[in-house]
Amino acid sequence: MSDDGTKPPQEIERVESVDDGPEIVPIVDSELEKKLVRKLDAVIIPLTCALYLLAYLDRSNLGNARLQGLPEDVLGGDPTGTKFDWISSMFYFSYILAQIPAVVTSKLFRPRIWIGCATIGWGVASTLQAAASNFQGLLAARFFLGIFEAGFGPMVPLYYTFFYTKHEMGVRLAVWFGFAAVAGAFGGLIAYGVQHINSYLANWRILFLVEGCPTIALGILTLFTLPDRPDTTKWLHGAQKDLAIERMSRGGMKEEAGTINKTHVMAALKDWRVS
Repeated sequence: MSDDGTKPPQEIERVESVDDGPEIVPIVDSELEKKLVRKLDAVIIPLTCALYLLAYLDRSNLGNARLQGLPEDVLGGDPTGTKFDWISSMFYFSYILAQIPAVVTSKLFRPRIWIGCATIGWGVASTLQAAASNFQGLLAARFFLGIFEAGFGPMVPLYYTFFYTKHEMGVRLAVWFGFAAVAGAFGGLIAYGVQHINSYLANWRILFLVEGCPTIALGILTLFTLPDRPDTTKWLHGAQKDLAIERMSRGGMKEEAGTINKTHVMAALKDWRVS
């Protein structure tokens, strides 16, 4: 210390290089955060819920197609029901088979690309069921339907963590899951309407077209409208964007996009609740 009581530069520098201490929680403008969440809800929730509704329609419409004459036209009547059971089960075989690889590799792509392409994929597979002329064709369509839907279902809860905190996730996931029940109600109404169409095409073929083509269209829309992450969302600006990025860090999503954390993968494989 000098005679005038001031510290030399090296002492001041040494005082400033102390430990950071406990983490400081940033002060958040509650009104700004409410407006941000409403803005996110207006874009993300309707689109992802509509995708989930179509996913359940496309996986469950086989039962309605059965009532409209599919076994008689393609499966030779299938008097024992064995062939139909195999076709129905094929979706779940491929869905279970592809789930883990889909979740791991999904982090290598931007969410809108992954979810949009998965939607287009299962929409095409669902639509192509209308062109099936034999047992093998239906098996193949259902196999790829399961593959592509496996890339969507587990991805959406992960995607929500990019924009919502853990305290906000519960309600939004409940709404998202609830659209499976909505799909059950819509599926019956659509099948009833299709059943009364007079056409040279079999009603069950029309059913697959009616429920598959909108899925492809919504998948294309997803490629252009679904936001990827807060830091790349074009319709967030200024303080709202900064807050959205801070919320993502607050929720623990600090990894860079396009990377796979091997530690997280191994931890999941070793978790007895998963295995």
